[in-house]
Amino acid sequence: MAGGGARRAGWRAAAWLMMASGAVGCGGALRLDGPNVAAALARDGTRVDLDPIASGAGVEGGFEPPGPAAVLTAAMAQELAGRALSGGVAGGFLVRCTLDRFAVRSKTNVVESTQSAALYADLSCEARRARDQAPVWRGELHGRALERGSNVLGSKPGLVQSLTSRALADASREMASDLALRALGLRAAPSVRVFADEGQQRDLAGLDDSPWGAAALQENGSEVRRVLASLDPRDPALRAAAWNVVAMASAPDDPWLGGESLKLDDDPLVRFVQYKALARHASPAALAQLCAAATAESDALLAEMARDALASGGIGVTRTPNAPR
Repeated sequence: MAGGGARRAGWRAAAWLMMASGAVGCGGALRLDGPNVAAALARDGTRVDLDPIASGAGVEGGFEPPGPAAVLTAAMAQELAGRALSGGVAGGFLVRCTLDRFAVRSKTNVVESTQSAALYADLSCEARRARDQAPVWRGELHGRALERGSNVLGSKPGLVQSLTSRALADASREMASDLALRALGLRAAPSVRVFADEGQQRDLAGLDDSPWGAAALQENGSEVRRVLASLDPRDPALRAAAWNVVAMASAPDDPWLGGESLKLDDDPLVRFVQYKALARHASPAALAQLCAAATAESDALLAEMARDALASGGIGVTRTPNAPR
């Protein structure tokens, strides 16, 4: 799994074609599909009401109506409703957010016959107590997700669409989880995503729909040792899902759980999640390793994600005082 010098030997410009900012095919707008999350059955849970997200000036590219802000609002609201939230204050919370940035980057690797799509979403949010409008939290939420799929000779013309849907599902659910567990300090049960059939699940399931998805969305380190012990060299998707547990348990005020010396994976999807873990932890040591990785990284999407995280000083959300861990 370790990355060698050959992997980082430099750009192979003739091997891949980069498409940026949501472009699909011959310039068509990209459709955004949010995940369908089952509503929790808890009767007396803590309410977190998310106002329609305002669209800022940072939406890059063309997207079909209703657009990124509306789709993210629906996706995050479903996730919050599906978590059986508890704790906090009587009456719950009201949350207002602005979408500061939304972008999709996609890449076709002709040599490997693969397609990749990376998604960026940045929200600036303010949460208030519903009963008296007193402010309780103000900060930023960052969604980062990458999906990859096989695309032999362009045999799957809708692949960018499905990859983007998978990335959007993970990013929106994880931002909602950060809001509830870290920003508001609530407790939450795992959510469950609903698919119409096995074919839809196969096409649209993301890392948070994997066997390790519930552990990742709990955002604590209790499962990290077990999931890292389960890493399978034959299955990069499950390795990525395992590392996503580490990533979601990482933040500036949480201990680093990825091992004393992080061994970067050969697979780009796994490596992306490892970079996300470093970016969320955002300690000086984590950012130094991310900087070294960005310099050596030969995959354009991964290098961009690492540089972007370094430019913002990391993407983690600090827990509110006394938040459950």
